[in-house]
Amino acid sequence: MSDDTLHLSGQQQWMISQAAADFFWFQNRGYPRSSALGWVGDRYRLTSRERQLLHRGVFAQRDALLRFGKRCKGAGWQKEKLIVDGHNVQITIESAILGRPLLLGNDGALRDLAGQSARFRFSETGEMALDAVFRFLGELRPREVLFLFDAPLSHSGLLASKYRERMKALGLRGEARAVLVPEREFDYDQAVIASSDAAVLDDATLWLDLAHWVIDSFMTIDLTFDFSPLVLTKPDYPSYPLC
Repeated sequence: MSDDTLHLSGQQQWMISQAAADFFWFQNRGYPRSSALGWVGDRYRLTSRERQLLHRGVFAQRDALLRFGKRCKGAGWQKEKLIVDGHNVQITIESAILGRPLLLGNDGALRDLAGQSARFRFSETGEMALDAVFRFLGELRPREVLFLFDAPLSHSGLLASKYRERMKALGLRGEARAVLVPEREFDYDQAVIASSDAAVLDDATLWLDLAHWVIDSFMTIDLTFDFSPLVLTKPDYPSYPLC
């Protein structure tokens, strides 16, 4: 199976739903995520890609609700400084354009499956994603935007320069640059952070699912899996013994 595809049969979707409920249950009772994912994955004989779905989409109720509570839903973020996790947003939008697997986590964040960052190359699809970002920002015009890209990744300098050019053309106030570790330069307390990275969302005071908003503005999102109902339901006991 290609890394860029993940087609689930009805039986596989049912199995992942059951596995997700069990993974959720274990986390809510303090079991380590990695161990719980291993137990659940082995119990349901999940593939590595299916386990990745759970890893990126299912979190303990407390963590998910805390992130939900900090998510920007209205237009208030336009009045704040917006700091964008550049590669995170760019790659998620590219994944949607290319039809790669997308999931909606039970913390409300839209994510692609892990694995694209290390082999990221700027391409025609990248130009399309960039167009979508600035079509969106050009209409909503936030007060100030700072795009930060991972300098160790290929083409990060080129990507930052393209973002700067678009900002200048649109008259948007802000900057775009490549830095060694973007997360260390996020002003978590004084800005809205645009990302879907779980660790970033935990540290942010406010966050915006910019990729989700951009994608939703120009195409229909075809989710491989939607885990969002898990945060709204009381988890049942897992379907197998704990020991």
